[in-house]
Parts: sequence; structure tokens; C-alpha cells
Amino acid sequence: MNPIPNTCTGPQRQPSPSETSTPRFKGSDMKTESGKPWRHHGKQKQAGVALVVSLILLVVITLLSVTAMRSANLDTRITVNHQHKQLAFQAAESALTKLTSLPMTDEEMKNLNVPGNIEDNYQCNIVWYQETGSNDSPDLDANLAMDYVEKSAPGKYKFSGFGLKIITHVYRAEATGRVTGTGAEATNSMEVALLRE
Repeated sequence: MNPIPNTCTGPQRQPSPSETSTPRFKGSDMKTESGKPWRHHGKQKQAGVALVVSLILLVVITLLSVTAMRSANLDTRITVNHQHKQLAFQAAESALTKLTSLPMTDEEMKNLNVPGNIEDNYQCNIVWYQETGSNDSPDLDANLAMDYVEKSAPGKYKFSGFGLKIITHVYRAEATGRVTGTGAEATNSMEVALLRE
């Protein structure tokens, strides 16, 4: 008897790419046509460059943010200082308005030595005007100083509704307004006249 050959005639399996005879090379073993080895830049080196660039950008953004915050803070301080200056000016104006609107019989006018008992260089009336602040506004106060300027000759100054021979006592009133708790201060002055017929 003839021996049966040990072969199979079924479908043939194709070899996988890893089983091919083509050799695998490392990056350092590969060479160009000129014989120089290939230079292979791995992902690790690229990630290092990206990290450095990211850190530089982060530092720049942080510096810009800090500068913007300082600028905003400075603008706020300037605005608040301007507001306090306006409040001090208004306090001084209110003191002068109060002076010119009081009747001659008022006790505060007597305290100013205006009617009857005139003194030269009359100085300070402390806290002549006060306004209590609220949650949105600080306290205000104003001092008033009055200096006697002159007693005019009859008829020197003329005012509507008065005779031609009136005698005028002229004062220089100076009001200094302040915003409590701040350095804001404003001084307004005006001349006021006390008329005597």
C-alpha cells in the first residue's frame, strides 16, 4: 500500500503583517538614501514645548488681569474722591444759603453778632451747618466765618425795594464744608449786606 501524504487541501490562511519577512526597524536604525539616520521627534518632546508655551501665556494673562484690576480700583478711588469734593462744596453752599435765608430775629443770627452788636473780624461758628448722612451718603458739616468789611455811607449801595439813603453793613462770609471721615473740604465765600434804614 502507498502511504497517504500528510497534507491538507483545505483553504489556506493568509499570513498576518507581523508574520511577513519584512524586518521591523527602530527609528534610530532607519537611514535615509544618503546614509544618515532618520531623526524621529517623539510626542514627549512636543508635549514639553506645549507646556512651556502654555505657562508663558498664563503668566501674560495673569499680568494683564492684575493690571486691569488695579486700573479699575484707581478709577473707583478717583470717582469717590470727586463725589466727596462735590458733597463738601454742597455743604459750604448750604451754610451760605442758610445764612442769607434766616430772618433778622432768629437766634442764630444773633449768635453771628450781625444785628446791633457788630464786631470786626468775627471768626468761627463751629458746625454752623450739619447734615446727618445715610447708608448712601456720609455726614456733612460746615463752619462759617464772617469778617466785617465796612459800614457804608448812606446811599452808597442801592437795593430794590429800599430807600436811597440806607446804611449797609457789609460782611465777607466764608463757609468751609467737610465730609466727615474723609479729607474732602471745600471753601466758598460771598459778601453779604445787612441793611439799616
